[in-house]
Amino acid sequence: MNKKLTDTLEGAKKVSKSEYVFSEKEEPYGDVKTGWWTALKNAKIENFTFHGLRHTFGSRLGMAGVDLRTIKELMGHKDIKMTMRYSHPTPEHMKNTVKVLDRVTTIFTTEAKTPDFDKVVNMR
Repeated sequence: MNKKLTDTLEGAKKVSKSEYVFSEKEEPYGDVKTGWWTALKNAKIENFTFHGLRHTFGSRLGMAGVDLRTIKELMGHKDIKMTMRYSHPTPEHMKNTVKVLDRVTTIFTTEAKTPDFDKVVNMR
């Protein structure tokens, strides 16, 4: 867990009247799915599954620049191919990534393999 989630859970625990963080009674929820579907309904969120959180986790790590091997380990995947299935950069992220090229100031040149300098291509 990251610090933000830890702080959120600790804050929820402080206001809870139960020994459980997510309980309105003095007993834990019997099935996480019941709480999940109730929370989605109350928040008016449609077409989202619990498993979708894994996709969000993997995608956000990838968009934050975390390498695939680390994401693979964090998600517990045996094969990096599975990790790649979870990484879905948003169109906005891809657009912003291409904008990185606007900050490149190096002049790139490609020279022919022979010392024939009239074949040099300058890419400006």
